[in-house]
Amino acid sequence: MNSRQSKSLVAIGCGLALTFGADAARAESSGMDWLGIVYLWAADIGVASRDVELDIDFSDTVDKLEMGFQGHMEAQGDNFGGFVDISYMAVGNNNNLPNIHLNSDLDMTAMDLAMVWSPGPERMTGFEVFGGLRYIDTKFHLVIDAAPPGPPTTETGIDTTYTDFLLGARYAMPLNEHWRLFFTGDLSEGETEGTWSLGAFGSYTTGRHHFYAGYRHVEMDLKGGTGESVTETYSGPAIAYGFSF
Repeated sequence: MNSRQSKSLVAIGCGLALTFGADAARAESSGMDWLGIVYLWAADIGVASRDVELDIDFSDTVDKLEMGFQGHMEAQGDNFGGFVDISYMAVGNNNNLPNIHLNSDLDMTAMDLAMVWSPGPERMTGFEVFGGLRYIDTKFHLVIDAAPPGPPTTETGIDTTYTDFLLGARYAMPLNEHWRLFFTGDLSEGETEGTWSLGAFGSYTTGRHHFYAGYRHVEMDLKGGTGESVTETYSGPAIAYGFSF
């Protein structure tokens, strides 16, 4: 594990520990509803840089995944609330294409911190709007070798952090006492060239326990300090478990 991974994991761990510990202790007295979710995102990963496109299917991602974590923490009152959503992935990959060999490494941390406006009569239900900040820390390194050996090796990539303004909306539609459908979409812009995501989920709730299954797509257009441009996409099914308190 490199120092970058260690710092990201320490930040994620400390943030979640402080959030869950402090907020759980105040949950009953604050009058807020709280929901913590951990999820597994079976994402296919695509990266495009210098006219080279890399696609890593989820089955390959499992073999090449060095580390990953996804979590969501939310609190909501009668009309307003907030959430933090964190995704972290570290993937290494080797590809053999006609006449070239590609060696790539991708570390990505994305964190959304947002306020939620929920005008409906029931918390975390109906149409909601959210806005805040999206923080992205990404390191992508690509080495292109000729096969058989020929022209000199080419290297490209980015190693940069970005902060964007985030705006999105979501809709939670109850089907009956236990089942719901969720739809969400957002976009951000600022230090990136723009990011956006869409998701659709079904959920089953029993008591304090929440079970989710659905699909999520995220796309990020990023530019490095030396002018290199990289487009990262993450797309695939997701399952999750949530606990409310």
